[in-house]
Amino acid sequence: MKQMIFLGIMLISLAFLFNSCLDEKSTVTVPTHPEDWNDPQSNNFHGLTALTENISFDGCQSCHGDINDPANKGGESGVSCYSAGCHAFFPHPDGFNDGNSPAFHGKFIEETLRWDILSCRNCHGTDYAGEGYQEKNCLKCHTAPGGPEACNLCHGSRDNAAPPNDLMGNDDPASVTVGAHQIHLTGTTWTTRIAGKCENCHTKPDQYSAEGHIDDTPHAELNFHGLATGNALVTPSWTRESATCNNVYCHGGFEFRKADSRYPWAYTDDVMSGNKPILSWTDQSVNQTFCGSCHGLPPTGHIGAALDKCGTCHGSVVDENLNIINKYLHINGEIEVY
Repeated sequence: MKQMIFLGIMLISLAFLFNSCLDEKSTVTVPTHPEDWNDPQSNNFHGLTALTENISFDGCQSCHGDINDPANKGGESGVSCYSAGCHAFFPHPDGFNDGNSPAFHGKFIEETLRWDILSCRNCHGTDYAGEGYQEKNCLKCHTAPGGPEACNLCHGSRDNAAPPNDLMGNDDPASVTVGAHQIHLTGTTWTTRIAGKCENCHTKPDQYSAEGHIDDTPHAELNFHGLATGNALVTPSWTRESATCNNVYCHGGFEFRKADSRYPWAYTDDVMSGNKPILSWTDQSVNQTFCGSCHGLPPTGHIGAALDKCGTCHGSVVDENLNIINKYLHINGEIEVY
């Protein structure tokens, strides 16, 4: 009898379960992306996520279709990334390769990426060669060594990587971002044979991605080294507001001590020093480079001497007309007498 009751209960329960399965249920929507996924102003914008989260585009294509197969736009989801108003020219807007277009990629890199192009590698490959797709090969246009990471692509010219032009395209030496770069690198009227080097004033990155190269600071940092310091003899300074340098070894920022000299008789004081002038970075006139602008004639703390007699002690460097006759011995970072 108990078995019959138990069997009856089981049959009734199964009937209820079967009947509930026949009821039509409402579709449950499971969101794939946040609601503001397509809002460029949102922190959840998919474009921002693609740039910053290093997502796999293979994952996007699993639902939206292969980007290299236009016939399969939309994929399983039926939602195409090529929709009007979206990626009609996937993955970049029309005019991205047109230097005259407001949508030119150079402007995008400047204004949006702030010169940080490492995210471009996600699609274009670590070497920017397109990962086998010629339509994504940046090296077709960027033919210089380094491709899009070449130093003179962002600043400088074909001759060297120093401005002009600066990052904004300025070429006027009156601009602090252009200034006297070229005179210091390629000047032919120098009184020294030691060519200018970027690393005398800047920490020169050994590669594009070097720490401190592309950063959030608005201006280039000046970190004086080498000849600018007289090989650590002095500590120069830079004031951007006035675009001036001070205490630069190359321009008379030096002090020679009598106690350290083999020629103490040439001193009238404990220290022989240069003029330590304040130099205007944007002044390319001869006002800052004439003989006597860096140190007195003779220098402060030096015994008196007629101008045409400098060669008596320094005859290997200068003649009686104050012409530098051996530029290798002038402003070379050494304390010497010839």
